[in-house]
Amino acid sequence: MKYVLMAFIIFLCGLANAQTTQSPEQIRQQMAKIRQTTNWDDPAAAKKANDQIRELAKKLMAGNSMPGAMSGQQQQGGSTNPRDAQKLNNLKQEMSDYKLDLVSQIWKAAAGGENADFLLAEPLRKEIVQEFKDDESSEVKSVDWLESMTCLQINASMPGVQEVIDQMPAYKGIKILIITCDKKGTIVDLNSILSKAKDYPLEELHIINFGISVSTLPSKIGDFTSLKKLSLLNNNIRKLPPTVAKLTALEILYTDLNPIQTISQEISGLKALKQLGIAKTSISDDEITKIREALPNCQILR
Repeated sequence: MKYVLMAFIIFLCGLANAQTTQSPEQIRQQMAKIRQTTNWDDPAAAKKANDQIRELAKKLMAGNSMPGAMSGQQQQGGSTNPRDAQKLNNLKQEMSDYKLDLVSQIWKAAAGGENADFLLAEPLRKEIVQEFKDDESSEVKSVDWLESMTCLQINASMPGVQEVIDQMPAYKGIKILIITCDKKGTIVDLNSILSKAKDYPLEELHIINFGISVSTLPSKIGDFTSLKKLSLLNNNIRKLPPTVAKLTALEILYTDLNPIQTISQEISGLKALKQLGIAKTSISDDEITKIREALPNCQILR
């Protein structure tokens, strides 16, 4: 996993003399398009996209290393336009931000798979968390990055996580929100986090691995009516809030590893539900019968 980032950094540092006929804005648009259109779950497609992004990064940094390269124009007498100089400084910041974006895409691809959507192998997970920690900033300045980011992880155990939470309203296109921790029992304010995510076009919400510290869910969870996937793995949840009934687009719901006893009343109207995970819960056979009667097309995973 680390080799992708290492290769990316090598390209940034070692190829400053390359030439480009494209403007930095055009290159950034190409990079954003590749990130947004690539199926990162497809290894071949992901490799091709990474290769294309590295080549574009070479061109971008080559332009960044040359005075006036932002527009190719200089004032008479050979001095660089101050606006161009500012753009160059902004571009340097943007490339630092892009590293975070790439790590996010790698994390998402690494997290793929039927049995490991969100629980990565511990060494790999720590490595990726460290990458985010190393690049942490009190303010994300790149508008392009904020708009193109689709997956956000809130690790409640990570030092400085409150700075990430405070910045949440600045993100515009988050479709996947992962709220987790490295140590079970970590305290988390789910109501605050979900309030800051109120304008996200969320399709997936994962609240996982908190153990005893998460025993209830905020009613705000029902506000994300575009949700297709909700996972609540490995917490201490005993009952779902009634507002879950508003999630009529929900296709997958995982409540595994929770002492939950009843669920039929909250989900009986979720006709789009295709999978329900209830492994290691306290849901009775009678409750399962009620669920099957209400949702005959839903696969129950026990």
